[in-house]
Amino acid sequence: MSVKLTRSSKNPIIEPRPEKAWESGATFNPGAVTTGEVIHVLYRAVNEQGISSLGHATTTDGETILTRSPEPVLAPADFSEELGCEDPRITALDGRFYIFYTAYSRRGPRVALASTTDFTSYERYGVVGPDHDDKDAALFPQRINGKFAVVHRIEPNIEVAFFDSIKQMERISHNPYSKNYLKRIEANTIMKPKWKWEEKKIGIGPPPIRTDAGWIIIYHGVDSNTAYRVGAALLDLENPCRVIARTPEPILEPEEQFEKAGVVPNVVFPEGAVIVGDELKVFYGGADKVCCVASVPLRRLIESLEQYES
Repeated sequence: MSVKLTRSSKNPIIEPRPEKAWESGATFNPGAVTTGEVIHVLYRAVNEQGISSLGHATTTDGETILTRSPEPVLAPADFSEELGCEDPRITALDGRFYIFYTAYSRRGPRVALASTTDFTSYERYGVVGPDHDDKDAALFPQRINGKFAVVHRIEPNIEVAFFDSIKQMERISHNPYSKNYLKRIEANTIMKPKWKWEEKKIGIGPPPIRTDAGWIIIYHGVDSNTAYRVGAALLDLENPCRVIARTPEPILEPEEQFEKAGVVPNVVFPEGAVIVGDELKVFYGGADKVCCVASVPLRRLIESLEQYES
């Protein structure tokens, strides 16, 4: 029994506002998290010069946007993100919302971290990954064996790194994650491209979602023609480095005009996910231009994954 995400009839849910210079070029790749009945969305916004910052929006049903920030909530602050703050992923943990995003500069992409308690003020921790092209990072929503677990992507695979504390991530030149990381990257790798639709590279979408069956991860895969599709996998709860199951076919692929034509054609790029009732709502970017949402009954997704248990 294969499963597919069902698109909202209200897509795209966020589009560029021409009157706002900071997001007049594109608004896409939304991260999402719930606080009570409110879903907070952080999305990548691009100005006419191609520089990205992060905007904030709210919704209660995941489809109808109620508010949008008049200005960016996170914008480039130093040389490490001179060309943009991109692609946020949000995790609630210990009373804070941790936001991993891509800091982009002339040196390439690096993983950066910020946090907030209210989506009004933000604490920035700077670059927290190795000094190497790295992105698509997200924090697990609970400690694994007492450690903070971060999933990320150094091309073309998905890796997991473990930290004793958030503070340890800040000490980029001293922490065991950064030092000589590339020499032992194979030991940290949990998923590699496997199917033809993802043969070029893969990367995490939203932060992992805990279920009784295991950690669900929604991820993107890129084929040889650079088309982006969405897949799902199931990780062991106690040892998330062990992949229990993985969908052989994509659960979402570019089909609508706003996914096939935009700044970058043929892209569906998942970054946020929330559970509303019994539905998993996945927030994604369409063609690097607009924000969209699609959903699936959570139980149905789990049952589909369990078919492919190894």
